[in-house]
Amino acid sequence: MKKISIITLGCKVNQYESNAIGKELEDNGFLVFHELIENADAYIINTCAVTNEAEKKSRGIIAKIKKVSINKPIYVCGCSSQHNPDKFSSYENIRLIYGTSAKQNIAKQIINDFETNFSMPLITNSQISQIYEESYLSKGDRTRIVMKIQEGCNNFCSYCLIPYLRGRERSRDFESVKKEIAFHSKTAKEIVFTGINLSHYGYDLNPKLSLADIAKFMKNYPNIRFRFSSLEQDIITKSFLDILKDTPNFAPHFHLSLQSGCDRTLKSMNRKYLTNDYYEKLILIRECFKDPAITTDIIVGFPTETEEDFYDTYEFAKKCKFAKIHAFPYSLRSGTLAEKLKNVATNVKERATKLGELDKELQKEYIENQIGNIFTIITETETDNSYVGHTENFIKCYVKSDTKLELNQTYKVKIEKFYKDGAIASIV
Repeated sequence: MKKISIITLGCKVNQYESNAIGKELEDNGFLVFHELIENADAYIINTCAVTNEAEKKSRGIIAKIKKVSINKPIYVCGCSSQHNPDKFSSYENIRLIYGTSAKQNIAKQIINDFETNFSMPLITNSQISQIYEESYLSKGDRTRIVMKIQEGCNNFCSYCLIPYLRGRERSRDFESVKKEIAFHSKTAKEIVFTGINLSHYGYDLNPKLSLADIAKFMKNYPNIRFRFSSLEQDIITKSFLDILKDTPNFAPHFHLSLQSGCDRTLKSMNRKYLTNDYYEKLILIRECFKDPAITTDIIVGFPTETEEDFYDTYEFAKKCKFAKIHAFPYSLRSGTLAEKLKNVATNVKERATKLGELDKELQKEYIENQIGNIFTIITETETDNSYVGHTENFIKCYVKSDTKLELNQTYKVKIEKFYKDGAIASIV
């Protein structure tokens, strides 16, 4: 049996696409590993270009492959190879260079290559599809399934390359979404719906749909918990939240992208909202849900960000009381509007460190406020004499139990105390 090693960098969308490629290969007799392994018969690299560092890592995987395997074919796809395909074509053993489209053809190409003894020359495809491309159903794991339902972005934030690499917004056909939900309903305990600009799911369909329609449909599967991977503030309305609140299997974890807590910086970023708008959305969420987890992304060191601007961001993040902050330094992306801005940002590492310290404080505060509360976890792994799983509001729980617990099962637990990157909890 031929072994295929798939290495995935970047977002949940890439994760979904790699899982879909892997499942088609498995169904055609290949043994698939979603990690870098020694002496695989072929390697797939699903690349990322969200930062310069991500692009370097994407190319660096090739060097790592050469250390563990000799003269094996390498198939490259994703945002980095869409952005800079020439930076991959010079490497030896590259069989295929795709960008962000037509990834569903990669498995077929690998199957054909092994049948024809790699008789075809290097294959490239950098065209971006104008329609949503259906793929093989993603396999995922037994516990948490990532399901892609949307592609592309029309926002054109000034720092971001993704609209140029992924193309305009397009949504997956609702019947196709329902088919995959049914497919996973036999084994999965949780579904995470994802997309490039997930909040705009359904805007381009006829008739128009939205994530509210996804939530309503999930009522048909009360035993599957579901959440949305990342949302923009414009989707948060009272009517949308009421639908989610009326859906018992919705997990109240809102990852609501912020990027900056300074109005001046938000305007430079072309984020299309101000801090007051964003904060009103947090109030709405907290009025509808008891103890929801609200997490976010924040960029530090954006070119126009002064020390005063960063102070505004820091204070605003503190005011928001996020359960988790993903803070990362700004990465200049060639071809974006931000590339032309005069850079006045200084002490970027210090800013990132300070925001990281605030993240730890807020995370601990959020979890300690949940002590004594009862949640439902799905057991995922067993480690250090504990069972590990996440609650519906995405608290990572370490559970000690005198009796054996089954993995991929739901249990009621009580939060006991803050611990490591989560909490110690006990079975109720």
